[in-house]
Amino acid sequence: MSEFDGSGSAEQRARFDDEVHSRCADCRLPGHSEPLSDAAAIAVAAGRVDEPTRAVLINRWHAGRSLPSIGGFGTLRNLVDERDRWLAKDTTSKPGSALVYRVRVAELTKRINHQRTTVVMSNRHYATGVRAARKERREGLHLDLDQRDSVFDALMRTPAPRRFGPVAERGLSLVDAATDRVSMLARRTPVGDRVEWATGVVDQFVDRKDDRFVDRYDTLLFLAGTSFDRVRRSPAWQSTYFEIQRNQLDLFVELTEISVDATSLRTVATELNRIGETMVDEETAAQVESRRGALEVVWTQLTGRVAALVRLANLVESSESEARTSDAMTRAHSLDDRIDDLVGRSGSREMSAENTHFVGDQVRTQWRD
Repeated sequence: MSEFDGSGSAEQRARFDDEVHSRCADCRLPGHSEPLSDAAAIAVAAGRVDEPTRAVLINRWHAGRSLPSIGGFGTLRNLVDERDRWLAKDTTSKPGSALVYRVRVAELTKRINHQRTTVVMSNRHYATGVRAARKERREGLHLDLDQRDSVFDALMRTPAPRRFGPVAERGLSLVDAATDRVSMLARRTPVGDRVEWATGVVDQFVDRKDDRFVDRYDTLLFLAGTSFDRVRRSPAWQSTYFEIQRNQLDLFVELTEISVDATSLRTVATELNRIGETMVDEETAAQVESRRGALEVVWTQLTGRVAALVRLANLVESSESEARTSDAMTRAHSLDDRIDDLVGRSGSREMSAENTHFVGDQVRTQWRD
């Protein structure tokens, strides 16, 4: 969203609102963004857990207590999505593909379970003794085992771009096409090679132009998370210059509250759609449409909140640019002063050099005598 200069006019704020709303509707962000940081992923996950667990996560953030790192929770989301795709495949009419599916699902499940153990059972990040656990509980920092599990479940849904692009026409997925080919080679190719080959075929069809997302809610949360990361990582934001603003806006809480609203809105919208599909009388249909209109008002408010966060990120980055320019000008003025000082001292340097030469001449004359 760098095309906006982030100025404070109502018109340009409205442009931010419209841009965020449009990109979420398309479920697409231009180019390719870095995955969400662990901090952003945890803030989003905090919006998906119950209130007591959410309060502990916020307290832990303020206390500088992190969760175990697994190299990015966006990667975890990709593993979960891939496993779910393989699980959803119907192999009743393709018995030759069933073995490939089962092997792949088992491999992915094993990797996910290993990461769950890393996040849930770490002795370095959670209290291990009774006394330590009591102390953390008094301070609002303790996560019980079931709470850690619920946090990991939430982290499994970390917003991340889809790894696979749009599927080919006629309802045939790329995985199905690949496994059909694998079935033809089943008798001549080892199982591991079949899986690797199928995955390679799919990777060739990835949409590499833009980041695409499962739905508008994931798009919104990813955009909010990347804006959170842009602001938090900015040296300007961390400087004393923005100390007042940092105290006015708790970024972690802001992202968590956005996640709470987005998660609730997605759940209610899904239930409403289910009712609309099952109840076909006109009165119910009219009521469903009315409630959908009310939800769209909430959605517009939510995209506006994210747009404000995006605008803040742009403003902070712009201030960095201006600060660099200002620093460069200051350094230039300082350099001018230093040059003038050097020039002004040229006379004394000449005298000093002449004096040194005079002493050298004396030494040379005395040595020769």
